[in-house]
Amino acid sequence: MSGSKRKSSLTWQYIVVIIAMLLFLFPILWMFLTSLKNQTDAFTTIPKWTFPATVDNYKAVLLERDFLLYLWNSLIVAGISTVFAVILGSGIAYPFARYKLKGAKDVLTWILTLRIIPPIVTILPIYLLFSKIGLLDSYTGLILMYTFMNIPLATWLLYGFFKDVPGEIEESALVDGCNRFTAFFRVIFPIIGPGLISAGLLSFIFAWNEFLFANILSGPSVRTAPVGLNEYATPVSVLWGQIAAAGTLIIVPIAIITLILQRKMVSGLTMGAVKG
Repeated sequence: MSGSKRKSSLTWQYIVVIIAMLLFLFPILWMFLTSLKNQTDAFTTIPKWTFPATVDNYKAVLLERDFLLYLWNSLIVAGISTVFAVILGSGIAYPFARYKLKGAKDVLTWILTLRIIPPIVTILPIYLLFSKIGLLDSYTGLILMYTFMNIPLATWLLYGFFKDVPGEIEESALVDGCNRFTAFFRVIFPIIGPGLISAGLLSFIFAWNEFLFANILSGPSVRTAPVGLNEYATPVSVLWGQIAAAGTLIIVPIAIITLILQRKMVSGLTMGAVKG
């Protein structure tokens, strides 16, 4: 390919990427702009791009309602369930990746199907079970739910990383005096750091954004941020400005964490690809 054709092809690739970014970022931008509008400007038939900005919606969300509590509930539930999912996923993925177990692929496929099952299919029996054992409207119930939801994802991501770690490294650690337990945590874990970050971040995002189980299984005590958005849709009107402000506040923590860990996450997703 000549230099001019290569340059033209690269230009078109940049154009396509820019258009795709604009399409993905436009809803977020529109939500942020709406959060700065008063109720009148938010309801105009023709969208306003220039308007007197106000932070009244953020004041209402943060000071007049319990949305900070809902954010705190989401942080607790998503954070703890992510730690459990990564630890349990590591414990499941490691033996399948390191040892030749009979029926390993069938078991891994079955684990993956648990993540594919539509949540609406399982919500009724889970609700009945949790109501019997007293886990409704509790941190424990949501943490257990999100942990088991994210174990298949963490298992499959970490399985690829464990497969990429040469067995000789672990054998060298055993020769140097480590047992299986210490070799796993002192040698293997640091190597698969990007994989742990990728699995943890994706699990955290899924738990942070989840709505269905949180809406059914939670109550006033442990209501999460996505469920809290329902409070702004009243029988009288929909408070679009406050909904947009609350939605922006939900996105901010995820955006900050992703920006901080993006390099390790990208390397984790590319280096830990599962090989057949």
